[in-house]
Amino acid sequence: MVIQFRLRLRAVSLLTVGWGLPDILGADVVHARKPRKTTEAGRIVEVPYIPGSSVKGALRTAASRVAVAYGFTSCSEVEPELIEKAHAGKPCDVCRLFGYPGDNPSAMSRLWISDFNPVEEPKTTIIVRVTLDNRTLTAVKGALYSMEHLLPGSEFVGEARVDDEAKSLVPLLLLAIAELRTGRFGRRSMIDVKIEDDGVLDSVVEAKWHPLLKELKNWLWEGVTG
Repeated sequence: MVIQFRLRLRAVSLLTVGWGLPDILGADVVHARKPRKTTEAGRIVEVPYIPGSSVKGALRTAASRVAVAYGFTSCSEVEPELIEKAHAGKPCDVCRLFGYPGDNPSAMSRLWISDFNPVEEPKTTIIVRVTLDNRTLTAVKGALYSMEHLLPGSEFVGEARVDDEAKSLVPLLLLAIAELRTGRFGRRSMIDVKIEDDGVLDSVVEAKWHPLLKELKNWLWEGVTG
């Protein structure tokens, strides 16, 4: 069995999830895009989206930050050899849910996150920025670059699926979603996240997690964006 629910993302600040193909829109750093067929004679256009891998990676980082405080375990490692050493034969809760490098069946991720497609056509803007010297935190002379951003209020919808055998770790995922709403995403952006599950998760998690689940079914930053 699979536990399945929707996630809706909304940009709170200017949002950029970088793509590796500059100059398509006249910017050095552009937001990720993928082809989509339109109804106009089957024309193919490139539309902004948020890769599921970016969301999953951000959720994993968020889960690692809060896991121990709520009774879950986290190895806090990213290198395969260090993960194996930290686990000492038993994967931590974060790695059990999100997976980790290795051939062991226990290394397989129990969480799947889809790509997030726009609810409506997002509006974009291009801003010229100055490169900073990481050592001195001062502007590098002549080092300008342009970045494409999606405007605050841009919304995207995707899907999350959790294997039933990882049912006990769904609260850790909820905690990660809550943490993501107050952290950074993409290129120093902020996003809001809410769950749309038609009541599915109410029967999955224990009653003590229901207040958190209720909060996650509503926008945290309602009224902040236009």
